[in-house]
Amino acid sequence: MAPRPSVLLRLASGLESRPVKLAISLLIVASVLPIRALEDELRPYFLAIFGVELLLRAALLRQRGSERSRLDVVLFAFDVIAWLSFLPLERILDAHAAHALPVLRLSRLFLLLRFTREIAVDLYGILTRRELLEQFGLVTLAVWGLAFGSSVVLSHLAIPHDYDGRGPVPDASFLDRIWWSFRQLESADNLVDNLHVHPIVAVISLGLTMVGVFVTSFIIGIGANVVHQVVRAARRRPVGYAGHALVIGPVHEAEMLVQEFVRLYERHRSLRSIRLSELWLWLRRRGPAPTRHAQPRMTLLGPEDDPPAYLYAADMRWIVYRKGDSAQPEALALAGAARAKRALILARHDAGPDADAVTAMALSSFRTQNRRGHVFVEVQETRNRDLIQAVGGPGTYPLDMQRFLGLFLCQHLITPGVESLYADLMTSDGSEFYTHVFLGAGEARAVAALGEGPGGEISFSRMARAAHAQGVVLAGVFLGDAVPERREGELVPVDGLVQWLNPLLDPPEGSPAWALGARAGRVPARHLRGLIGVSATYAPLRRYGRELLMGRGVAPSRGAAAGGAEAGGVEAGGAEAGGAEAARACTEAWAATLSRRRRHLDRVLIVGYSPALPSLLRALAQFVPGVDVTLVLGERGDERMPLADRLASLGMTLGSDGLPPGTDGAKLSLPRGGRATVYTHRGHDLASLAVRCAARGAPPSAAVFLSEPEGLDRDARTAMRLIRFARALESRELAHGGRLHVLAEFSSVAKGEHVRSLLDAGRCGFAGPDRLRLSLVSTERIKNYFMVHSAFVPGVTTLYEELLGEGGQDLLRIEARPPGAAEQAYGPIGFGELRAALEPRGAIPVALELDDGAVLLNPEPGSAPPAARIRAVYALARSEDLAVESERRPRESDGGDAARAGEAPPISA
Repeated sequence: MAPRPSVLLRLASGLESRPVKLAISLLIVASVLPIRALEDELRPYFLAIFGVELLLRAALLRQRGSERSRLDVVLFAFDVIAWLSFLPLERILDAHAAHALPVLRLSRLFLLLRFTREIAVDLYGILTRRELLEQFGLVTLAVWGLAFGSSVVLSHLAIPHDYDGRGPVPDASFLDRIWWSFRQLESADNLVDNLHVHPIVAVISLGLTMVGVFVTSFIIGIGANVVHQVVRAARRRPVGYAGHALVIGPVHEAEMLVQEFVRLYERHRSLRSIRLSELWLWLRRRGPAPTRHAQPRMTLLGPEDDPPAYLYAADMRWIVYRKGDSAQPEALALAGAARAKRALILARHDAGPDADAVTAMALSSFRTQNRRGHVFVEVQETRNRDLIQAVGGPGTYPLDMQRFLGLFLCQHLITPGVESLYADLMTSDGSEFYTHVFLGAGEARAVAALGEGPGGEISFSRMARAAHAQGVVLAGVFLGDAVPERREGELVPVDGLVQWLNPLLDPPEGSPAWALGARAGRVPARHLRGLIGVSATYAPLRRYGRELLMGRGVAPSRGAAAGGAEAGGVEAGGAEAGGAEAARACTEAWAATLSRRRRHLDRVLIVGYSPALPSLLRALAQFVPGVDVTLVLGERGDERMPLADRLASLGMTLGSDGLPPGTDGAKLSLPRGGRATVYTHRGHDLASLAVRCAARGAPPSAAVFLSEPEGLDRDARTAMRLIRFARALESRELAHGGRLHVLAEFSSVAKGEHVRSLLDAGRCGFAGPDRLRLSLVSTERIKNYFMVHSAFVPGVTTLYEELLGEGGQDLLRIEARPPGAAEQAYGPIGFGELRAALEPRGAIPVALELDDGAVLLNPEPGSAPPAARIRAVYALARSEDLAVESERRPRESDGGDAARAGEAPPISA
């Protein structure tokens, strides 16, 4: 471990910070103002301040040793001279020598060069290049040669003219004629005023002026070239950021990712400053230490010379670009890799099967310079995840995006309507999942003190009720033995922490959470290390975390609250309590009518190929046992990924004759009794072949149109396939089974919205508009958001792994009964009361879907839409628990809130 620098050197390093540079510049300017009274008054202060600066710069100069440049020595010499100018030397010097003092004081202005030394050094290096010196020499020689020749002609002919502004005098010298000729070249404004002069003078003036215009244009071109080179030289200097985010890879194609980063930072701009209320509580020792978050500084490292065009937008001013090979240490040094807090390494899709190898090389090079930063790596092949993890070591998070997108598409198929929830949950415009980790032994002790009973446990129900008052849907907690510690300049560590989603239910026996004492509804306080919640920004969850540390984050039990109201004996309070109890009973009765409706997803048609297809097939086979998939692939696109490789990714190989399946098809076995029939087509009209193949069997219950990467406009291709599919339904060329869910993948959903009007349920022969559902999904946007959110929110990667995978918690859609007279009688449904009503069945509601299709994710506290308007509730739960809930009796939590299993029947499957 390197020794810690001395206090003097740490203070000296602060001289390079921007605020200190600005303050010193202002002091230098103030010190040279020609105001005698101001100088006499401030001279002692200038002497002291610049003396301290001189001492610190001497320490820096000594530390650099042999690495110091000659410019550093010259600037330090001027520092000494400038400091001496503040001494009262005029009192000890004679009057003759005292006249030199103003020169010493003006030397302070030269010190301003230090703050632009990088630009000055670049400019000097550019101007002294041989080719540029030759150009300047040519221009100089041409200008003075023409001026000299013109003055020689005028002198020999002795032509009288006003050469020096005194009138046509006969004693005009040769130098006067040279200066007059030069002024004709210098500016067109110096052309003779009229033609009432000697004809030769008029001709020479006009000729010199015309040549001067060309010379000026030439000089302007040289100047523009110099400015361009200065700008390019600035991009070859290392960035001055520390604790920034670094994006490595094809950043010119990552506009959506960078925009998500900027939007996410902008939404959390309130966290960049320390709040006075938190500072006051900390000073009074009634709250944790206040914290602030960094500015949205980001560096992009890409392969092209020019920066991406999107960086010229107004909101991208904190983002800088550097050009270089991601595996070269020099390029990483330019991007400030050693000081980066987080890094995102993007996969190069043009690298084909070598994409993960290129990414691993970039990761290895980054780790040679930065061992502490968190690195989020886009992985193309699932089998390479462990290899990437081994290369990066601790703090490396491989993001298997194709697997994630396949699971994401599968969720849309098995839970129709969930796209509205994810459109809000996985964009920076709505509420999102956030995490908050308790850092240090002090915060761990404060949380442990909240435990009650012999086991030192906290009721999760009461925690969730208090969190809801802060605008947070508490969805889970982090547990652990070790106390997380965050070092300066690093992200919040989550390695070693155990995620426990939905603490209303027991974790699996033998799991790490179970070993740490996690039981249904009871959170072990001494092992509580963090929170997981849904909120509009990180600020509400952070605020609730601070409330917990101050002992105010656990709501009183309902029994205690009711007892307190009775003890008060106030009639208004009793009426208010009675009204709350009536609203709670009404909500519980309405919640009892909610049910999960299983959709028949026995046959699925998939058209096209995307890298997420293998993951989608595996997920369908896991979630839908016995599923029958008809898969239609085009033989085009071999320049990006050959058909043989695409089939191999699905577990198929070409036949012994080397031919693809064609229109005859080939069978492929899937897990859990599923099967897939794969067809291939060489032509352009893939949708027509898909219709003919789907018509060979039972009507499909879902059709998926994937966005193929190759093509001039992938969205246009997908839209055309959808239109042809709609025409086949309208013409009855393809029969349907009464219900059909069409899922289409687009890069931009907005470009595909016009297709929605073309897929009309009535014209396609469906009984009602609810029988034909069209879901448009932008996996490109979801991918970029997920990568940004993974880098911004600690632990969110494993959270979505559980939500989208099998065997953990799910985001389930629980539907309400169709509106009727009974639903009108229920009245408004408060979200807090709904949370309490679903607790006995192990479900945590996160959103409401209204009759107009709008999704209220994390509704504001106090909001209560009418029951007749609520179409469905999205809840965090285990699907198998809800399906067999009626077979077991729910247990009561020990947190003070009794489970009311007898008051509300379980949610039916």
